[in-house]
Amino acid sequence: MEAEKHSSLSLRLLSGFIVGLVAALSVRFLHIPADSLMAAARLVGDVFLRGIFMLILPIVIPVLLIGIQRLTETGAMGRIGWHTLWTVVGLTGIAAGIGLLLANLLQPGSYLSESSRLLLLQRFGQHAPAAKALNADLFLNLLPKNPFHEMAMALTPGQQGGLLSVVSFTILFGVALAKLPSEQTQPVYQTLDIIYQASLWLLLLIMRWVAPVGIAGLIFQAVMGVGWEIFPLLGAYAGAVALGLLLHGVGVYTLFLHFIARVNPLKVLKGSLPALLMAFSSASSNATLPTSIRVAIERLGIAPPVAQFILTLGATVNQNGTALYEGVTLLFLMQVFGVPLDLSEQLLVVALAMLIAIGAAGVPGGSLPLLAGILPSFGIPGGAIALIYGIDRFLDMMRTTLNVYGDLVIATYLNHLYHGSHRNTSSA
Repeated sequence: MEAEKHSSLSLRLLSGFIVGLVAALSVRFLHIPADSLMAAARLVGDVFLRGIFMLILPIVIPVLLIGIQRLTETGAMGRIGWHTLWTVVGLTGIAAGIGLLLANLLQPGSYLSESSRLLLLQRFGQHAPAAKALNADLFLNLLPKNPFHEMAMALTPGQQGGLLSVVSFTILFGVALAKLPSEQTQPVYQTLDIIYQASLWLLLLIMRWVAPVGIAGLIFQAVMGVGWEIFPLLGAYAGAVALGLLLHGVGVYTLFLHFIARVNPLKVLKGSLPALLMAFSSASSNATLPTSIRVAIERLGIAPPVAQFILTLGATVNQNGTALYEGVTLLFLMQVFGVPLDLSEQLLVVALAMLIAIGAAGVPGGSLPLLAGILPSFGIPGGAIALIYGIDRFLDMMRTTLNVYGDLVIATYLNHLYHGSHRNTSSA
């Protein structure tokens, strides 16, 4: 039922993308006056973007705080908990690094003429102040003097810290909150979960009923600016993401299973297929979780305590596919809008890709609100997220599949390492 709901959502978003694309190309080809159409497209696009921006903080802050709580609980699981944490961080870092490497080698955002780039800037707004390199000012801005002021002004162009400072404060506060006795903090986490669930319900409502029309309007504006150039541009972008996901899934995970876990990679892949099919069809790690746990126990022979702990944690924080995708997407949009980055700034992109992956909601399009909020920090108009919203559905399905496979790979590794015994999962 959950998979059918998410599949229906994917079709709705795809239909909005196709309608906006065909309408814009038809208007350009037939030389139809488009002033009124552009005004309508701008209106519905802005309504959709405002709905997304509205939910950035109510989703991101609870997800980060709850995610930090779950990470700190790994200490209660002893060696396997810390082993899980470092394995997740290592593989996520590799995934983000692959995305960074491919974006630099393939330059997917360069398939655009300078005139089209200027038109896109006119459609989506001028540059916000660009992010600074890794220097003292940047680190100072990550520590807000008044976190509530930063939250109120996080999405305002020119804000010193912006969303980055809100995220850094949330992480620090989450660590402090996790150190308090559980009997004191349990009501706080329950409240955070209620806020997250309510915000998620609103996000899915917007994605289901507003997004198809909003995406059509945004794509209409973009294509009116770049015309047929949209095809090689998005094709190069999607190709870079897909190649990265393939390299990580087939290359990194295979090498990890063979040399580190000492298990047969093909056996793990075949056993994981039901969960991977569910992940691909639903584009939701959360919706796939019950299937993943069943597959891990029944088909891969993973001990239930190991499977339940690692897969539940992984659905929140182990998002290798999302980290790779976010890294490519950030650099792609910077290339499209002509924002140059030096090495230190690209390292910041890798760190942000990992952070966005951890803070992303495990639902279709769950990473896009946070990504949209980060863009102004790099001098990219927030509305630029429209360029990838339509094609994101295919990429979301692929990266969710990699996310779920990564959870099963780590669970297989740690089950093999600790022999899958309940005694070992709880030992210090």
